[in-house]
Amino acid sequence: MKKLILSLFVCSGFIFASLQSVSSNEYYYEETIEIIEEDLVTRATQTKTAKKTGTYKNASGQTLWSVTVTGTFTYNGSTSTCTKSNVSTSIIDTKWKIASPSSSKSRNKASATAIAKCYSNGAVISTQTKTVTLTCSPTGVLS
Repeated sequence: MKKLILSLFVCSGFIFASLQSVSSNEYYYEETIEIIEEDLVTRATQTKTAKKTGTYKNASGQTLWSVTVTGTFTYNGSTSTCTKSNVSTSIIDTKWKIASPSSSKSRNKASATAIAKCYSNGAVISTQTKTVTLTCSPTGVLS
């Protein structure tokens, strides 16, 4: 399994995290974050909703499938808490099927997991499990 680690880029509301080449088929996985909503709840506490998407691509850069976690967080400068976590998936290449998508929340993290299977002539030729985790710092910084 080849791995390529890219520097952290911040670009118009998106954060690009790690990029890795997987297996001899030259697939890679990419993550992005998008802030959806930000509100002032009280003077001391704010809330932020964002989504982080993990996209599985082939060597040509074409998206095969993706898993997205949407998390809502409250933060006040000294602590942060995840109050809601949801999962969604998308299939672009019909050879892939998603099984068992799930989401969870714990402290200041929202997570989503999906198991994707690639089929050829009715047989599974590849299985990939991806977990996307969105974290909120006490000051509202998402990663």
